[in-house]
Amino acid sequence: MSKTRKASRLAAATQDADAAETSEVQRPTKRRRLQADDRVLVPPLALNATDTINVIPETETTEPPENSSIEQPHRKRNLLTPSCPPMTLEERTSSPWKVGAHVSAAGGVENAVTNAAMIGANAFALFLKSQRKWESKPLTQKNIEVFKERMERFGYDPKHVLPHGSYLVNLGNADEMMRNKSYTCFLDELRRCEQLGLKYFNFHPGSTLGKATPEQSIAFIAQCINRAHTETESVVVVIENMAGSGNVIGSTFDEIAQIIDLVEDKTRVGVCLDTCHMFAAGYDVRTNETWKYVVSLNVLLVKEFEETIGLKYLCGMHLNDSKNTFGSKKDRHENVGIGHIGMTGFLQILTDPRVQDIPLILETPSFEEPTTVWRKEIEVLNKLSSLSLEKGGLTSVTEWLEEKGGLTAVSESSKEEERHLTTASLENTTSSERPTNSAIENAMKRLTQDVKGAVELGKAYERQKKGKGNKGGKLEVGSENQDRDGEEDLEGGEGEGTSSTPKRKGKGKAVGQLKKGRKG
Repeated sequence: MSKTRKASRLAAATQDADAAETSEVQRPTKRRRLQADDRVLVPPLALNATDTINVIPETETTEPPENSSIEQPHRKRNLLTPSCPPMTLEERTSSPWKVGAHVSAAGGVENAVTNAAMIGANAFALFLKSQRKWESKPLTQKNIEVFKERMERFGYDPKHVLPHGSYLVNLGNADEMMRNKSYTCFLDELRRCEQLGLKYFNFHPGSTLGKATPEQSIAFIAQCINRAHTETESVVVVIENMAGSGNVIGSTFDEIAQIIDLVEDKTRVGVCLDTCHMFAAGYDVRTNETWKYVVSLNVLLVKEFEETIGLKYLCGMHLNDSKNTFGSKKDRHENVGIGHIGMTGFLQILTDPRVQDIPLILETPSFEEPTTVWRKEIEVLNKLSSLSLEKGGLTSVTEWLEEKGGLTAVSESSKEEERHLTTASLENTTSSERPTNSAIENAMKRLTQDVKGAVELGKAYERQKKGKGNKGGKLEVGSENQDRDGEEDLEGGEGEGTSSTPKRKGKGKAVGQLKKGRKG
C-alpha cells in the first residue's frame, strides 16, 4: 500500500509540473534580487504633477533571470547617473528670470519637455529635427499631442521655449539653388513650431561665403523671412547674433538691425543674444574687478542694443561663458563663471529686470551629465537672480543703483559721461550704504566653485564611461556636449551652412565640425 501511495503522489506532482509549464505565465525557476540599475517602466502619461520625473527609454526592461524561458530583449546601456536623483516639479525654482538649457529631443520632441524638468529648468531649447540633415521625418500626431500635454502638465509656457534651427541653413547664400534649399529646410522648421504651438524659432542668419557683399546677403535673409511669414501664421523668427568669424552675418548689432529694417512684419521678428558670441565679437559683457563698474558696463551695452535694434525685439538669450579671450571672433562655449566672461558678467543679466520673462538658455558643455552639470548651473544662475546685497536687503543690483540715482544719470548722459556719472553715483555713497566688494566677490567665488565642482564631476563620469567602452551612446536626459554653437561647425561645402572655413586635411571633416557626442 505504501508503495502505491508513493507512486500516486509522484504522478500527481508530475501533472502539476506539466500544467505549470504550459500555463500562460511562466515563473522563473530561480529567484533574483532586484539590482540597483533596474528600473520599472511607467507610461509617461501616467505621471501626475507631484510625481518624480524619471525618463527611461521605452525599450529598456529589467533583465529576466538566467533560467527564465522568457525571451531576453536587447538591453540599452543606461547612462542616467544613480547619484543624481530625479527632480520633482516642486524643486524647480520660481523666478521671473527663466533659466534653462538646450536639452535633447532624442526619441521624439516630447522628450525635451521631461528632460528640461529633470534639470530644474524654467525654460528650454531643442532641435525640432536633426540639425545635420536637410530632411527629416515629419512630426506624428502622437509627437504633437504628447508634447503639448507635457508642456501643460509640467507648467511650461510656449514663450519660454526657444527651438534652435538647423546648422545647414544659410539664407544669405548668393547661390539661388542652395538658398532655396536652405529656405525649404527653414520653412519646415517654422511649420513644426506652429504644429507644437510654440511662439519662437531661433536661427543663425547666414553667411556671404565670400561670394556676395554683406548688404546683398542681408537682403537675401530678409527676403526669406518675408517669404516665410506669408507661408506661416504666427511663429516669430528670432535672429541670433554671431561671433564674427569668416564671412558670417550678424556679429554686429548694426547688421541685425539692417535685417530687421527689411522685414515687412516686424511683429514676427526678434533677436536672441548669445553672451559668448557678443564677447567674441567685441561686445564686453564682463564687469571690471571693481564693484563700481558692475552695472555701468551693462547699462552701456544694453543702451547700445536699445539704440541700434530696440529692446522690444529681445526675445531670448543664450547664457554661455567663453573659452577664448575678448574679441577673439571664436565661438567656444565654456560653463558659466569659469571662462573669460566670469560669474559677475552673468550677475548683471540675472539681476536686470529687462531680461525677465524670456528664455535664458545654457548651451554649455554637459559632458553627457546634464543632471549633474546643467542642473548645478541652473541652480547657480537662479541664486544670482535672488542674491541679496549686503546693505539694504535689496535683491537686484539694478534696483540698488536706481535708488542711488545711477540709472537716471546714465539715461541722460552721453557715453563718455555715462560711466563717469554712474561711477560717481557709487563713489558718492557712504561706505556703510555701499555693498562691499568683498561680499560680492566672495559670493561670486562660492558660486563659481559650485559650477567647477559639477563640471569636474561631469568630466569624471565621462571618463568613466569612456573607460567602459561606452562611446557615443544615446543620452537619456539633456543634449549632447556643447562647446560651440555651430558658427564654425557647419559642413562648409559650397552653399551649405554659414561657415566659409576650409576642411581639415586628412580628416575629411570641416574645421570645427561637431564633436562626436554632441542646446545650441
